[in-house]
Amino acid sequence: MTFTRPLPISGVWGHPDAYIEALLCFSTTSVLFMNLCGGVHMVDFLTREPDIYTQILPKDWISFFEQHDIHDIIHLLLREDIEHLRTGEPAVDQSSRTWNGGAVPPQSLLDYISNIRLLILQREMYISSKRIALPKQVAMHMNKKKVHEVECFSRHVASLSDTVNKRRGEPITHIVDFGSGQNYLGRTLASSPYHKHIIAIERKHQFISGAKSMDVRAKLAKDPKAQNFHKDKSSPDVCKGTPEVTVSERTDTSHPTIEDLQVSDGPLLEMLGEISLQSDELLGSPTKGPLSEKLPNPEIHTRGTLSYIEHEIQDGHLEPIIDHIIRPSRSGAPDENGKEPSDARLMVVSIHSCGNLVHHGLRSLILNPSIVAVAMIGCCYNLLTERLGPTTHNLPILQSLHPRLKETGTSYDPHGFPMSKYYENYRSPGATAGVKLNITARALAVQAPYNWGHDDSEVSFTRHFFRALLQRILFDRGILPEPPVPDDVFSDKTGPEAKPNSIIIGALPKAAFKSFTAYVRAATIKISRDPAYATQMQEHIATMTDEEIHCYETQYHHTKKQMSVMWSLMAFSAQLVETIIVVDRWQFLREQDSVKDCWVEPVFDYSESPRNLAVIGLKK
Repeated sequence: MTFTRPLPISGVWGHPDAYIEALLCFSTTSVLFMNLCGGVHMVDFLTREPDIYTQILPKDWISFFEQHDIHDIIHLLLREDIEHLRTGEPAVDQSSRTWNGGAVPPQSLLDYISNIRLLILQREMYISSKRIALPKQVAMHMNKKKVHEVECFSRHVASLSDTVNKRRGEPITHIVDFGSGQNYLGRTLASSPYHKHIIAIERKHQFISGAKSMDVRAKLAKDPKAQNFHKDKSSPDVCKGTPEVTVSERTDTSHPTIEDLQVSDGPLLEMLGEISLQSDELLGSPTKGPLSEKLPNPEIHTRGTLSYIEHEIQDGHLEPIIDHIIRPSRSGAPDENGKEPSDARLMVVSIHSCGNLVHHGLRSLILNPSIVAVAMIGCCYNLLTERLGPTTHNLPILQSLHPRLKETGTSYDPHGFPMSKYYENYRSPGATAGVKLNITARALAVQAPYNWGHDDSEVSFTRHFFRALLQRILFDRGILPEPPVPDDVFSDKTGPEAKPNSIIIGALPKAAFKSFTAYVRAATIKISRDPAYATQMQEHIATMTDEEIHCYETQYHHTKKQMSVMWSLMAFSAQLVETIIVVDRWQFLREQDSVKDCWVEPVFDYSESPRNLAVIGLKK
C-alpha cells in the first residue's frame, strides 16, 4: 500500500521536483504572501501608522473588498470557480463587469488565489477499505473527532504493517506510539481485529496512569486491586503474559536498573508462554543484565499487548529507551556495541504530535536499526523551533516585537525546521540561503478555513477585533510602549534597547466575549496576575468606565470588517505554510539512503480533522 503519488498535488505538476521548486519560489518571493504569513500579527492591527490594512493590501483589492460582504469574500477565496473570472469568459457579464452585485475581483487577486490553490497539498481522504468501528469499551471517553481519527489511523497503520511485511518478508513486531497521551490509538491497535504489540511513550505520568485505568475499564488489562485481593487469598493462579512495564524518565541512555522500573503483575492479555514475576529474567540480576521481557513472536501470538514508557522524547534515538522490550536475553553473538542481537522490527506512529516530536519520529527511522517504518501526523506547528536561526522579514517594520518571536526566532535548534538539505540550501532570488518560517506563520498554519461556517467565522472575527482593540487601549494608557521604528525598514535590527510591545493573554472564558466591556474586564483580571503589569493595569485599565470602553468600540467599529478580510486572507494563505512544513518532512525522508519509499497521504476527513496529512517512510 503506497499512495498513487508521493505527494497529493495537482495533476498540473509532472514531477515533485518541479512542484517543490514552484512552491519555494512563490513562498520566498511573493511579498504579499510573506506579509500575510509571518510579516504581520492581528494584535497589531490598530496600533500601526500607517495602518496595516492599507499598507499591505493593493488599492484595487481594498476597493473590491469594500463592495462585498465578508462571507462572499471567503467564498471567493475558498470555493468560487475563478477560472472563468480570470479568463473573462461569458460566464461574467462583460458589459457591466459585476460579481455578486459589486465589482469583479481584480486580476491580481484572482492570480493570487489561483497560485495558493495550485500549490497547497490536496486533502481529500483516500479510503482503501471498509470502516472498522471501535469496540464500545475501547471508544469510551473519545469525542467524535477522536473516534474518527483513531478508527481511520488504526486501519491505516494495520494496512501499512501488512505492506512492510510483504516488502521485507518479515512482520512488524511492535508499534511505537510517540506521545501516546491517553493511548486511544494504542488501545485500539492492541484490540480486535488488529492485535498489535504497542509501546506507548508518554512524558506525562498522569496520562499514563489514566491510560492504564482505561485499559482496565476496556477489559484489556486486569484490575491490580482485584489481583492483589487474590494474592492475599493465596490464589493458585500464576500471572501469565507480558508484564506491564513503566520506565521512569532518565537523563542518560543507559539500561534501566531495577530502581528505575515499576513492574505490575497486570498483563494486558494472556499470551503463549509464562513469565513469573519472581524470575531473574523478568526482574533483572547482576548476572543477566537489565530488565527485559520476552519479545512476542507474531507468528504464534494472536493477541495484542501494551507496554508504557514514561519518557520525554528529545531526539530520535529510541532503542536505548525501549531496549528492555525489544532486546530479549538470548544466546547469540553480540553486535558491535556488545549487545545481543534483536529480532525487533518496529513502526513508529503518532497522531498529531506537537512541534519537533514529528521530527524526532522521522529521524528515528534513520537512527535506529530496529525501526523499519514511520507514519507521523503533525500539528501545533507554532511549537516547532527554527534550525536556521533568526527569521527575516521583507518589511520588519510591520513585525511586532512579540515575546514568542524574540524567543524562538533566534534558536538555531538542530532539531527544528527545516529538516531537509534541500530547504536548508534553497536560495531564492535576492535572499539568503535557507527556507525560514517564524512562529507567526507557523501558528497560522493550524487554521482550517474550509471548515469555517458563518456563525463560527463571526465569533472568530469578534475575538480578533476585541484583542486588537484592547492592544490599542494598552498603548493609549501607557501600559505598552509604542512599537519602535527602525531607521532601515528592510533591516531586522531594532537595537538592544527594544522591548516587547505585546502581552500574551491566553485563553479567556466564553462569557468574556459577550461584549467588549466584558472582554476588557476579564483581560484586566488576567493580566493583573502578572507582577510586571499588575499596578499599571489596576491604575489605568481597571478604572476605565463602561462608557469609555464603549467609546473605543464605537470609534474603531469600521475596522472590524477590514480585520475580518485580513484574517481571512491570512488563514487562506497559511494553508501554504502547512504545505511547506509537510513537504520538507517528506523531502528529508527522500534524501536518506536508507529509505526505500516515502509519501504523504491524507488519512482523515478534513471536515472531521483538518490536520490530516501523514508523512510515511519505509526503510530499505
